[in-house]
Amino acid sequence: MLSGRYIALARSHTDRVDSLSTGQDPGGASHGGSDASGLDTALLDQMPEAVVVCSLDAVCVHVNPSLERHLGRPRQELLGRRLWELHPEWAERSFQERFLQVARTGESDEFECHTAPQDRWFVKRLFRVHERVVLFSRDISAEKKQEATLRALYDEMRRAQRHAAFLAQASEVLASSLEHDLILQRMAHLAVPILGDACSVDLPMPDGQVRRAAVAFSKPEMVAPAQDFQARYPIRLEDAAGIGKVLRTGVTEFIPDFPAMLAAAQGGSSAYRRAVEGLGISAYIIVPLISRGRVLGALTLLNSESRRRYTEADVRLAEDLARRAATSLDNGRLYTEAQEAVRARDSFLSVASHELNTPLTSLMLNIQALRRDMDPRASNGPASPEALSTKVVAVQRQVSRLSSLVRELLDVSRITAGRLRLEREDLDLAALTREVVPRFTEDLARAGCALHLDAEGAATGHWDRLRLEQVLQNLLSNAIKYGRGRPIEVRVGADASRAWLSVKDQGMGIPPEGRARLFQRFERLASERHYGGLGLGLWIVKQIVDAMEGRILVESVPGQGSTFTVELPRHPA
Repeated sequence: MLSGRYIALARSHTDRVDSLSTGQDPGGASHGGSDASGLDTALLDQMPEAVVVCSLDAVCVHVNPSLERHLGRPRQELLGRRLWELHPEWAERSFQERFLQVARTGESDEFECHTAPQDRWFVKRLFRVHERVVLFSRDISAEKKQEATLRALYDEMRRAQRHAAFLAQASEVLASSLEHDLILQRMAHLAVPILGDACSVDLPMPDGQVRRAAVAFSKPEMVAPAQDFQARYPIRLEDAAGIGKVLRTGVTEFIPDFPAMLAAAQGGSSAYRRAVEGLGISAYIIVPLISRGRVLGALTLLNSESRRRYTEADVRLAEDLARRAATSLDNGRLYTEAQEAVRARDSFLSVASHELNTPLTSLMLNIQALRRDMDPRASNGPASPEALSTKVVAVQRQVSRLSSLVRELLDVSRITAGRLRLEREDLDLAALTREVVPRFTEDLARAGCALHLDAEGAATGHWDRLRLEQVLQNLLSNAIKYGRGRPIEVRVGADASRAWLSVKDQGMGIPPEGRARLFQRFERLASERHYGGLGLGLWIVKQIVDAMEGRILVESVPGQGSTFTVELPRHPA
């Protein structure tokens, strides 16, 4: 409806015409140029509104210049014609009925109308003056556009307030815990039904699978079809669209009309299309959960039978929510990693203390025994050279063990600080292996392990000798430790581009769940009560092999042993 100011203005014009028709001019002025009914046509011609005067049967008897301009036709072509012949809008039945009603009853009529082709709005007034019907038409398009602009601004302000309130509530939920699945489940339930009929959060796993961490539905009957679909068609990171694509690319996917998109899509199995249609999805938004450049998950909002229509504003809200969720997830992950690091540190300090203390204690005992045996004042006299030699060998073994532990600790510091340097030279891996293996003769004998070495051919390359010795020593020590009492096989080979070294034991093997942690720092897959070590050997091996642009492979069957294979390029890239 028009504002009061414009309605009053329109009525003032018609009141003046009414006064003219009765001979009572409120202004007291005389006017020339009246028609047969006494209407002051000169006044009508000065009005900015478009005006047409018609007989009771809708024949035009006068039009003012504004109407001529509006219709784009001269007055001579308009006079004497029926009103509904002048403009398509006036030919509509509803307008004709209004005109005839005013002509018959004399009661005025005021209404608004919209001209679609030009997207213009008019307010019109019909009233009867004696034997004439006068039509006033005023263009109110500017006012309508202003009203629409103000309404849009108001709606946007209300929407922004609702979004801000929702995000504030979501922030409280996300900050309520550091447990991943719990906060994601709370967030999903918060989003339904405010943002959609269903909400889910999916996370990529290290093994390439996708895990659904949270899901919520507005209606219980949606649960079973969704679970059945998820079981039949699991999410894959290589998917060309949907959650898998968002997890892979980190780009939002927004489909405002899903049925139309599905109908236009080509290919795909008919069974899959029927299953998708059975979910009743009308629209969806999938946004990535990104923190520090890493895609942590995907937030999906679904519309089914609700009347809500997703817009770009909903997409922005979903992205804001996803950013908060990603930050919360990242904080939770950092907190968990910090807690695990503290536990690993405490465990490492305990193990390191034990590992360092054991050879130190043995070393001190052997040195004390040597002093007693070498003391000439001893009751039995000095010990024999053979007895002294045995104790010296034991001392050397303990010193070597201490040296190895200290070297591992220093390597941790160097590698962590990025200071692992390689001194490359041309060498033969087979010859190096034949040189290192005899050093473990005593350790093999104590463990009851027979070692078979297959390193006859040459395996030359450009590597760091000391670091390769360290790799071989750590792999052999690992095989002796976990393959006690069983044979060990060491093989060396090469082809045109690479060389390889494999160490195979027949010990306890590695459980499948331990494979992912095998090369992590301070990780121990067996109890330190039965197997010594700092949990650094395989981690150091992995770091050295990576630095030499190689790779390390593991084959293992629990209870049947493990095979570690190191592959190295013969020349650096």
